[in-house]
Amino acid sequence: KKGALRLMAIVITLDSSATLRGIDSLRERLLESFADHSSVELNASAVAEVDLSFLQLLEAARAHAAHEDKTIRLSNPANPALKALLERAGFLAAPSADDLEFWFHGDLPQ
Repeated sequence: KKGALRLMAIVITLDSSATLRGIDSLRERLLESFADHSSVELNASAVAEVDLSFLQLLEAARAHAAHEDKTIRLSNPANPALKALLERAGFLAAPSADDLEFWFHGDLPQ
């Protein structure tokens, strides 16, 4: 029945911190989730403390998902803390349609 598991999505709910301190643990959770599921959904709505390691991990996870013909998405559009980091890191200078869809479920919020 392993094939049946691959059809289901899994939701990973993050706590308030998504920083370098916990990035290895999140990386392992993502890899395990991709091994058993075709779709991974991240609920990052509670994230208040976030750093570049989180953005780097999610960009790597998006590339991995595309390479493995799987999907990763955010449950909700990026919250204000994540949006502020995206702005500081230059991700929103000229975002692609795919980036806008991933981070904001469509249009960049004002």
